[in-house]
Amino acid sequence: MAAMQKNSLPLFLATVVLVVALVTSSVSSSSLPQAPFIRQPLSTIDTSTAVSEAVSSNDYIYHFSPTIMDTFLASIRPRLDSEEHSHVIVVTGNESADMDSIVSALTTSFFLTNSHAYPGAIVLPFINIPKIDLALRSDVEFVLETNHINSDLLFFRDDLPILEKLVAKGRLSLFLVDHNEIMGSMASLSRANVMGVLDHHADGGLYRATASPCRIEMVGSCSSLVADHFFKVQMKRDQEQNGGQQPSWVQQVARLLLGPILIDTQDLNPEMKKVKPLDLAMAKFLFPYTGWESMGNLFRRIDNARKDTSRLSFYDLLRKDYKEWTVLHHKSKEDVKVGISSVIGLMDKYAKRDTKEVMQKAIQQWAINRALDVSMVLLSDDLGEGNGGYQRQIIVNPVTKKAHGIAEQMEGITQLQLERTTIIDTEDSVNRGVRAYFQHNSTCSRKQVWPWVEKLLTESPQPSNL
Repeated sequence: MAAMQKNSLPLFLATVVLVVALVTSSVSSSSLPQAPFIRQPLSTIDTSTAVSEAVSSNDYIYHFSPTIMDTFLASIRPRLDSEEHSHVIVVTGNESADMDSIVSALTTSFFLTNSHAYPGAIVLPFINIPKIDLALRSDVEFVLETNHINSDLLFFRDDLPILEKLVAKGRLSLFLVDHNEIMGSMASLSRANVMGVLDHHADGGLYRATASPCRIEMVGSCSSLVADHFFKVQMKRDQEQNGGQQPSWVQQVARLLLGPILIDTQDLNPEMKKVKPLDLAMAKFLFPYTGWESMGNLFRRIDNARKDTSRLSFYDLLRKDYKEWTVLHHKSKEDVKVGISSVIGLMDKYAKRDTKEVMQKAIQQWAINRALDVSMVLLSDDLGEGNGGYQRQIIVNPVTKKAHGIAEQMEGITQLQLERTTIIDTEDSVNRGVRAYFQHNSTCSRKQVWPWVEKLLTESPQPSNL
């Protein structure tokens, strides 16, 4: 009897936490702290049109009751408090914390827990941004809200001190999704064992011999890897245990995973050269379990939410989808810190909205705040057929002398097909060496651009050979 009471305590506490969280989330947002730099206070604006449309649509009907995922998430903090000796597995995406990273971390942590592969371990998803920055990601908020997930139950960079204490006690391991090298923002956890990797970026070769699984494939979306690696196996196992009945988690998790697969592959569009056979297979496999009528409709709703930048300043946009690296310069043998922001929308849009002076000031301020040697902004937008289609642009800002000449070197990367533009030039920016370009090869995103930049800095390649 005592043992049963002890085992039921975390579940009881989880239920209490979940009820409190649901009540708290219904409180007016005017009582919450506002993110800095937001163009409008979040409490004064409506949720994005995409979200409100989703709520009223029969396809995306809300059910205001605790979900499987919320119940799982609500159990984590009580367990951390009550289980002093349990090992903790942190599933974390990359520091851009885009939808693919967040969904991959959330679903992988759920599968690791639900599979009972690590008995007694506490598995938690870690979102590698401050909690307040979730407001910058309208597409992520859309996906979480339409899938009935309470973001107050998630773990953010604000919770890093909790994890650092666990590392010091030897009680924490890492499972990396959507990246395969520990990023600078997670440096304080670098002593932790990396026990697993699921990723679709260039392999850094760090954990092949130690992590299991260590699956790195150049697919369009990491969520495709999560679905293929976990979903089928877990569903079959649960069905066998439930007399052939479909597990209760299937619909919610299928809906979560399908969103980033569609977004990362531009609705499975082969012309964008991102979608791979596994992405197609997983989208086809997951869709029947979602209960939705149209993948195209889902893609448009998420994409509309993603493209809504009206409430964000240009500075906000620079920090919304951002990654940084530190590499050793081949010539000076000094560390060079590089930051790359991905922004939805093109230069002329923001020059008209904010002025080019404001844009240049924001770019330089963000670079200084991050202590960068070179910063880059990758802009993109789909203008539709007849208006130029999908377009990309790049802004290169050599902040310190370590990055001198980097813009001119990038002009030699023939695959990017760069063409100089003066759309956002100011006298000051030109004097500092800032250069802006049209990128005529629209298939190259940050995932392709960064390895080329890294080679320029570390390997002294001839630009003509890139």
